[in-house]
Amino acid sequence: MSEQDYKFYLNSGIEKTNQGKFDEALEFLEKALSLNNKNALIHFSKAIVYHNLHQLRAAYENYSNAIKLDEKMIDAYYNRAQTILAFENPSQDELQEALEDLLKAVELDEKFIDAYYYAATIKKKFKDYKGAIELLDKVLNLEPQAPYSRALKKLIEQKYLGN
Repeated sequence: MSEQDYKFYLNSGIEKTNQGKFDEALEFLEKALSLNNKNALIHFSKAIVYHNLHQLRAAYENYSNAIKLDEKMIDAYYNRAQTILAFENPSQDELQEALEDLLKAVELDEKFIDAYYYAATIKKKFKDYKGAIELLDKVLNLEPQAPYSRALKKLIEQKYLGN
C-alpha cells in the first residue's frame, strides 16, 4: 500500500465526518489507521467522530494518541480538554489535566480566546479566582467585547473577590 492509499481513506473519513455520516467515517479512518498508525491527523479525526457520537472516553484516547504523535497539535489539546469537561462529574485530576491541556493550547497559540476562557472556568472551580481573572483579562485584551468573559470576570470580582 502506498502513502496515497492511507490519505484516500483519511480524506474520505474526514468528508464523511463533515457530512455527519459518522459510522462510515469510522470505517474509512480505521482503514487509514491500519495503513499508517503514526499519523496524528488520523487519530485526531477519529477522536472528532467519537466526540460527535458522545463516546467521550474513545474521543479522549484518540486525542491523546494524536498528541503523542504531534505535540504541537493545538486543537487536539483543546478538544481533549473539552472532552474531559463533558465527562459526567469529572474528577479533580481530570479537571487539572483539562486545565493543563488548555494552558498548552494557549502556549502554542497565545491568541486562542476559547482556551483562555475555559481555563479560567476551571481555575474558578479550583477557587483560584485571581488566576481566573488573569486569564479572562487576556481574553478581554484580545477581544474587548467578549461577553462571556466579561460576565464571568464581573461575577468573580463581585461574588468571590468582593470588588
